[in-house]
Amino acid sequence: MRPMLGKLDEIAERSGVDAILIASPENVEYFTGVKSLADATLLLFYHRRAGVPRLYVPLLEYYRYRDSLEGKGVEVYAISRTLKPSDAKVIEKDWGELVKTLVAGLKAGYDAGFPSPLATTVLRSIGEYVDVSNDISKVRMVKEDWEIELIERAVEVTAMGIKAVAEEAREGVSETELAGVFEREVRRRGVEDYAFPPIISATPNNSYPHNTPTGNKIKAGDVIVVDVGVRIGGRCSDLTRVVKVGSIPGEVERIIEAVREAVSESLSLVQPGVRAGEVAEKAVSVMEKHGLKERFIHGLGHGIGVVVHEPPYLRLGSQTVLEKNMVFTIEPGVYIPGVVGVRIEEDVVVEERGARVLSSSLDQVLQA
Repeated sequence: MRPMLGKLDEIAERSGVDAILIASPENVEYFTGVKSLADATLLLFYHRRAGVPRLYVPLLEYYRYRDSLEGKGVEVYAISRTLKPSDAKVIEKDWGELVKTLVAGLKAGYDAGFPSPLATTVLRSIGEYVDVSNDISKVRMVKEDWEIELIERAVEVTAMGIKAVAEEAREGVSETELAGVFEREVRRRGVEDYAFPPIISATPNNSYPHNTPTGNKIKAGDVIVVDVGVRIGGRCSDLTRVVKVGSIPGEVERIIEAVREAVSESLSLVQPGVRAGEVAEKAVSVMEKHGLKERFIHGLGHGIGVVVHEPPYLRLGSQTVLEKNMVFTIEPGVYIPGVVGVRIEEDVVVEERGARVLSSSLDQVLQA
């Protein structure tokens, strides 16, 4: 994962500010290239005149960030009033005092639209500010070539994990066992982290879009929704496939074909200049044709990158215009509560002539 520090100046210029405060852990990770752990308390400060960004972290995180960012143009400081190791650059302030000191006399930008453990403190201390959240989202939406390569690798490994699940899926095996199959397969291929906890849901648990694997045993005639993703080099994948266990009911086959058609029709519309909402409308129209519109209860897709859900969002009414090198999911689904659910999800990069499906090597429907 590479630092994206040069983009801070681009954002500052675009938003007309003297300095930028970044408190969202995912944005700190994006700009510094260092993985954020849990709900880390972090503050990245960029002053246009100073040029060198400063990163403020708790003392327990200081050495990891200091060593990870050595020689990469970031000054790292620890925030501590009590513990002051001689080999650490320690700032003896609390977070509120630090914010007031940093922004004094400056027109400051702040990523207020992103969640952060420091949000309350920053808002109480910063005074007037310019919200640069949309500017950051615009930068993050359009991926660098190396980011796309990492996402492709994550997709490749995820596909291997899904194939392993399909090979092990049979009557009597539980959802949790199949989740373990996926985890083992991707871990042995070097995956250090998941994009999100695996969703392995058989009939009828798959009738709820988000669910956790249970001890329920797979039965003949089930369909298994496998929704999984990994992180490689700080970038995510997110794929969903359907696994059929033996012969399945005709009505479920009909739903699967409707979902596959919605994927295909949506992909045909993806190209630079098209609004994200138009692509979502196409999927909804397919569902309406099949009498399933009311059972498609979520957006069509979302961006993937540093985190698994980020802009652009492909949903009805979205005015976001698709651009080359945007990467997102296309994932229509149909859910009949308590009965069955079907979702198929592809990972897509926008190219000059349309969509390139990064996950095309993996069949959308697999047979156990």
